[in-house]
Amino acid sequence: MTRKFFLVHSKIYNYSHIMAFMMVAVGFVLNLPELYLAWPVFCLLGLFLYLRENFTDGINLKTLAEGVPLIFSIIGSIWLFSGANDLNLLGYNRAWSYYASLHSHFLGWILIGSLTLIARSRQGWIKNFYLMSAFLFLILFLLIAFGIDGVPYIKRIGAVGILLMTPLLIGLYSFSLLPRKNPSFYLSTVSLIGILFTAYLAAANEFGFLSPRLFLGVPIMVSLHGLINGLVAIPSLFLAIVFDDRIK
Repeated sequence: MTRKFFLVHSKIYNYSHIMAFMMVAVGFVLNLPELYLAWPVFCLLGLFLYLRENFTDGINLKTLAEGVPLIFSIIGSIWLFSGANDLNLLGYNRAWSYYASLHSHFLGWILIGSLTLIARSRQGWIKNFYLMSAFLFLILFLLIAFGIDGVPYIKRIGAVGILLMTPLLIGLYSFSLLPRKNPSFYLSTVSLIGILFTAYLAAANEFGFLSPRLFLGVPIMVSLHGLINGLVAIPSLFLAIVFDDRIK
């Protein structure tokens, strides 16, 4: 996603992406968790290249907002490295570190990146609304991160905020794509349905009204929430933006 829209012409970023991925894969196969350090290095490089490319003409809301997903990429990479090396960052064990990494990569990097991309083709208050949502998401994610093993009520504030903001922003985008002949409308609608379903699962799990909690011995929240978001909802939104960009 970042290579498609934010660092399109950077060959350094492209090659480092491939190298980092290969090193993490080798580290996984050979049980060498130290090699996972390649991913934080790659993500830091991405932020550096973005700043070098976009801050030459000064600081503005658009530039800052579009940099937030790259900050999430770094956060996700740190959680990945922490989980692989059992560092227990913020008291998270390996499983919770990987959960944090997945959320940072998919909801933080790709989803928020997609939302800031939507702002590029909007004007006025709606443009600023999408851009400001990047900063709001960052605050809400931090509330969840520090609330899980610290102050429980701030975690719920973050969770409710994300549960409300995500379908609202995707729904506004989907509605703006009418008439329905636009393939991006169908993709964004699939994304919205997926997000609404996983939002229900998250709310039900958080506030204790999900019944039953298990399916074939596996927690429903764990087995479906990430699967639908990672493979259906978020990729569908990204592809909707890609098709919409091509049409324009």
